[in-house]
Amino acid sequence: MNHAQATHPSMLVTVLDWGMGHATRTLPLIECALDLGWHVHVASKGTALAWLKHHLPESDRLAFHVKPGPEMKYAKRGNFFRIAAQMPKFLVHVRSERLWVARFAEEQGIRAVFSDNCYGCQVPGLSSVLMSHQLQIPVPKLLEGMARAMVRRWAMQFDAVWVPDHPPGPMAMSGGLSSAMVHPQTVYLGVLSRLAKHRQASPSARWSKVGMVSGLEPHRGLMEKALRQWMAHDEEPCLIVAGKPGGGVRVDGNITTWNDPTDEDLAGALQEGRVVVCRSGYSSQLDLAALQVKAILVPTPGQPEQEFLGRLWAERFGFVSLGQKKLQQGDIPALATGHLPNAEANAKAFAHMTSWLTPLQTTPS
Repeated sequence: MNHAQATHPSMLVTVLDWGMGHATRTLPLIECALDLGWHVHVASKGTALAWLKHHLPESDRLAFHVKPGPEMKYAKRGNFFRIAAQMPKFLVHVRSERLWVARFAEEQGIRAVFSDNCYGCQVPGLSSVLMSHQLQIPVPKLLEGMARAMVRRWAMQFDAVWVPDHPPGPMAMSGGLSSAMVHPQTVYLGVLSRLAKHRQASPSARWSKVGMVSGLEPHRGLMEKALRQWMAHDEEPCLIVAGKPGGGVRVDGNITTWNDPTDEDLAGALQEGRVVVCRSGYSSQLDLAALQVKAILVPTPGQPEQEFLGRLWAERFGFVSLGQKKLQQGDIPALATGHLPNAEANAKAFAHMTSWLTPLQTTPS
């Protein structure tokens, strides 16, 4: 145990590594815990862990760990069935995850566990919170009851469930995904985004088109190729945010590529683009809500949640939801449309983090 662990209470933050969305939305809560004086152990793997290492400054009160987890594989189409076929492996992992976290907590003297969608990351006797907007997993109607029961069984192992969304109703950004009752202590945090602090009062129009690429391969690459073709004949500056940590900046004619921009630069680009195109991944949508940015949403093919959220935001908030096939054909509207509830981001999340952790700072584990 180092000096920081001896003088500061330790907590474990576990982050699901399917893409970077869970990492990006957890970042402000990790920063909040550090500001409250905690020694924070961050556990994830792959791109999510690399992203968090790159975006969090070095500190003697911050440590990173590789958390075991299954490698989910995606296809160009039919992802629902491919993911479903991998679920037995995922269920086995949840059980093994519990063993790993129990050993880790004992070795490191952990007092609190915060888990972003890692269902096995709780330890009996330790204060633990699960954060998820997926209280109802988007599955065919026939499987909804079974999926909800599974999530409820896992969620009840935690002391509380935190949902990064507004309460159920017309302002809810995840719709029915977060309205299921799976835990009596369910807290709605409102908008949660690491970009919120960079919101501009009066942004200028710096970029004609901005495309934010995200997701796992092969869809990340297909989206980037289509965006480049869409931008190629534009006479004004265009920007691609490629989502490749450590890749630097590249300029090809009128197209600038940022592989790993700072949060401030990314927030600025989204606000300064005349037309923004991005996935309908929920963390990306939280960023749009925090910045009050309209965008054309392109769900990743075969991912039921993104397809559901694309339809929901089209119906509820007036956004354009565009299939990837149309994107690849260049059939893209000239303007983004829509409106979002204008509510202060992060304030509720920070308040709940403070009220949860402060009493634990002086309580022995």
